[in-house]
Amino acid sequence: MVLAHSEEAESRQKTGWLPLAGIVLAVFMLMLDATVVTVALPAMGRDLGGDLADLQWVVNAYTIAMAAVQLTAGALADRYGRRRLFLIAVAGFAVASLACGLAPTVAVLVAARVAQGLAGAAIFATTLALIAQCYTGAARGTAFAVRGTTAGIAVVLGPVVGGVLTDSLGWRWIFFLNLPVAAAAILIGRAALPRRERLERGRRIDVAGPILWGTALVGIVYGLLGSTARGWTDPYVLGSLAVGAVTAVLFLVIERHLAAPMLDLRMFRSRRFVGTQIGSFTVQASIFGLLVYFSVYFQDQLGDSVIEAGLSFLPIVIPIMVAGAAVGPFLDRISPRLAVGAALTLIGAGLLLMLGVTTHTGLHHLITGMILTGIGCGIGLPALGSLAVDVPPAQVGIASGVNNTALQFGLAVSIAVYGAVLGTFPPTAAGFADALNHLIAIGAATALAGAAVTAVLLRASRRHTRS
Repeated sequence: MVLAHSEEAESRQKTGWLPLAGIVLAVFMLMLDATVVTVALPAMGRDLGGDLADLQWVVNAYTIAMAAVQLTAGALADRYGRRRLFLIAVAGFAVASLACGLAPTVAVLVAARVAQGLAGAAIFATTLALIAQCYTGAARGTAFAVRGTTAGIAVVLGPVVGGVLTDSLGWRWIFFLNLPVAAAAILIGRAALPRRERLERGRRIDVAGPILWGTALVGIVYGLLGSTARGWTDPYVLGSLAVGAVTAVLFLVIERHLAAPMLDLRMFRSRRFVGTQIGSFTVQASIFGLLVYFSVYFQDQLGDSVIEAGLSFLPIVIPIMVAGAAVGPFLDRISPRLAVGAALTLIGAGLLLMLGVTTHTGLHHLITGMILTGIGCGIGLPALGSLAVDVPPAQVGIASGVNNTALQFGLAVSIAVYGAVLGTFPPTAAGFADALNHLIAIGAATALAGAAVTAVLLRASRRHTRS
């Protein structure tokens, strides 16, 4: 270890809120880019000459790249420094964003989106760890709440921002907007993020782990995303899933026998750690995977414009902000079982209240359920973020990487499953409304099952003692 306990504690007390400002800017930029392109795809196709199959990879390439290297980024952060990796990653994200905005072809745009995803994974993997490093007690709870709330809001507001920029300035400004945001995050980070960290020095570098894990995640996520368009029996889908499964098993076998593995599998002996990952997966899989289909419903079924559809998500966004701000200062005093269980129960109950959608029901039918769901997300996201890094200080990077992988995997799985279910219904307005009710029911069942499982796993858990 390269930092004494007293020095680390002293550095935490002197940080103030400026480090959080830099972290939040980077998180907002990162999560906004996950959904901001969805409404701009038709304009991209007209300018670059790509068809729908090509343009889908503008979204998928970013998701796959982020999911594939979360663990690797977390391990590198623990070894070489979270501050250093954060600053490099934000700069890399800015360069990749510039390349996206200047892309002359779909192929170049997709390649630049891969680069964005790789840099984004490093940003996402370090932000939880940096918050855990900078703050303690109630301040840490508040910081996690701000970070979780920011991420949720950015995902939901992405289509609104994308629609406004595409209509007013053109789709390329979706990416150019990242440049000043990244510059501000770098300037704040360089000035405010603490330079002293407890790192894992002197360990041999695990080369096989990152390669196998990246291959496994790419295979699984590629197969899941491809199943929506190709079907579950398509050879490419089955082949991708098989490659992902085999390399995942090899990864676990090799990591178990290495003296210095990228992922210490002993972390999963903790019921608390496992419960946190299940909770994170189910929050993403239950509600955030549904947002894509709600957006289609608002625009295609109800005739809303892109901006109107985005504003229709405010009944989720505002409760996320309010609940996150309210619960943050008390996270260190609330039972993890109560916080996570209550959050997932509220999400499940809110989704159940949304059932009964038809081709004519509007926002008034959904609003009560959306508010409850937003409150659940506002409680759950910061609570799970806090739990995710409640590990020994030298392991916060890899723990954050595991948690972010669970989040990304939950989103990818839910979109694939929901898309496959949607494909079994007639391609009519009534068929879509009927399918949406089934998707809502699946989301509710996922959230309530997650509430039950995490209640059991977190019941007997204890907080890790941190200096």
